[in-house]
Amino acid sequence: MVFGVAIIGTGAMGLEHMRNLKLLEDCRVAAVVDTDLNARNEAKEIIDQDAVVTTDYQALATMEAVDAIIIATPNYTHIEVLRALIPCGKHILVEKPMCTTVEDSLEVEELVEKHMPPEKGLVFWVGMEYRYMPPVARLLEHTDSGAIGRLIMVHIREHRFPFLLKVADWNRFSQFTGGTLVEKCCHFWDLMRRIIGDGANIPERVFASGGMDINHKHEKYSVQGEMRTPDIVDNAYAIVDFASGVRGCLDLCMFAEDRQHEEVLVVGSQGKVTAETPACTVTLHHPSQRASGDEPSNPRIPPLPDQYEKNTAVEKVGVDEKLLEAGFHEGATFFELKDFIETAKARKPPVVTAQDGTYAVAMGVAAELSLKERRMVEISEVMEAARARRAGAAASRNAAEASAAAAAGPTTKRQKTGTA
Repeated sequence: MVFGVAIIGTGAMGLEHMRNLKLLEDCRVAAVVDTDLNARNEAKEIIDQDAVVTTDYQALATMEAVDAIIIATPNYTHIEVLRALIPCGKHILVEKPMCTTVEDSLEVEELVEKHMPPEKGLVFWVGMEYRYMPPVARLLEHTDSGAIGRLIMVHIREHRFPFLLKVADWNRFSQFTGGTLVEKCCHFWDLMRRIIGDGANIPERVFASGGMDINHKHEKYSVQGEMRTPDIVDNAYAIVDFASGVRGCLDLCMFAEDRQHEEVLVVGSQGKVTAETPACTVTLHHPSQRASGDEPSNPRIPPLPDQYEKNTAVEKVGVDEKLLEAGFHEGATFFELKDFIETAKARKPPVVTAQDGTYAVAMGVAAELSLKERRMVEISEVMEAARARRAGAAASRNAAEASAAAAAGPTTKRQKTGTA
């Protein structure tokens, strides 16, 4: 049976999803949604002629041909779309970040728990495709297997070109993206947690330093009727302490290279493993002299010049040319979609949960706050503040509803009496 997928948002990421879905067997793009005419026309060049093309994402809720929905709209619109579609009874993949704020993320968690509980067999999945980059997936095999012992440090570097332009320039402003350390770096926060693994990957605090030093400083865009200069960070360092004692480090620069260069480096008690893209290499090293209590043959002599090479294996991880042509993430989107659809068909638990999405946003929010206020920020601080804002908003709504009901009460009573 063909698995039907609808895509909301046909920008760069939406189109990448379409191209990769066409490579999967027993799967088709059944519908696409976008409010922009040019975007819809671009989508029509990829999808089948009989696929539905519309501007109304709520119409997807009742389309029998649609089994799953992919949400690839601008970050700040995710919460509105999710509120409408989580109750509709279809599988959902929402692109990263799940939301732009922690309070919206917590709301999504509650909606998923209410409308998509495990017994319904519906999959809610957050699009964190960096987990699926072939060299990163190979690195995960090493860390999961215990090949480098107990994990101690995780370092992730991305040096790349500036953000590309998007429709209506929404990605130039933190109020629409969540900020660079949410929008871009949610991938890396999630990857840190995935590498460290369940039971050890709860983040406790973040310290970040960075700024907007090169990119977009002389640009101006119209935002809600006024001309504004972008406010998104273009470089940062960030340190994360996890409750288990593992430490994470992020090094981001958005003007360093004419390519998207990522390096993921993990150090354990018995070795080190590094994955690099776009080179697609994985390097595994087991040092002969460790700081783990092992006695070296002579503690006063450093390792021999060729000792590193003898204890190091370098692997080239190949990526099919078709996958490289279909997207910009070394084939990661294909492998993510394949896993998502297989999980949905089997009605198994998702690999990347709503809670994972919330943690990634919370770590980014904490990093943005740390950068602005030049201090260490506890994750509990941003979580508690978000819960307090949600509680305050709920109390205000309840008070307003009670006030409206009290004002309308006598009229409603007379109407009911008259009708009787």
